[in-house]
Amino acid sequence: MKKHILAVLTLLLSTIMYAQPYTMIKGGAQLSNFSSDGSEQKFGVRGGVGGFVPLGESSFYFMPQALYAQKGQKAGKFLDNCTIHYAEVPVTVGALLKFTRNIGLGLMVGPYAAVGVAGSSDNPEVSKLFDTISRFDAGIAAGIQLHIWKIFVFADYDYGLRNLMNSDDLDIGEYLTTRSCSVGIGFTY
Repeated sequence: MKKHILAVLTLLLSTIMYAQPYTMIKGGAQLSNFSSDGSEQKFGVRGGVGGFVPLGESSFYFMPQALYAQKGQKAGKFLDNCTIHYAEVPVTVGALLKFTRNIGLGLMVGPYAAVGVAGSSDNPEVSKLFDTISRFDAGIAAGIQLHIWKIFVFADYDYGLRNLMNSDDLDIGEYLTTRSCSVGIGFTY
């Protein structure tokens, strides 16, 4: 069994080492809300850096990222005008479909983990946001990118899977998760 695992790891490392990795910078606008009924979307920003590592000469790639993301809701059952500032790490895999030498379409999916570094809400019952809502979030990230030379336009979607309710003080009687959709532009070098 150890020989099989070692063989797979060796194959992956040789594939990654053969490929030419790229660094990317991206930024854009984001709409997010919570999964509760009546949650209104809140505008925020999203941006960061990442890597784009082709897996050999195939059209598949590995794309780890380090992002800043504003999530929350404008209004809802509780936590009106709630903003959470996340440090988010999506680790996705995908495929790049090339149309010409300099134009391609990338599709990706994978898990993400995030930690809230700051947050606020207009709800007078909440003195410290992270006593009510968990600081940690995790879920599934998916995205699409249109590459034109070294520039790309992206649309990303995050689907939170972790229940954020951390307190019984605001009992909304449901599982509370995040949802967000972002669009923007990026550059690879």
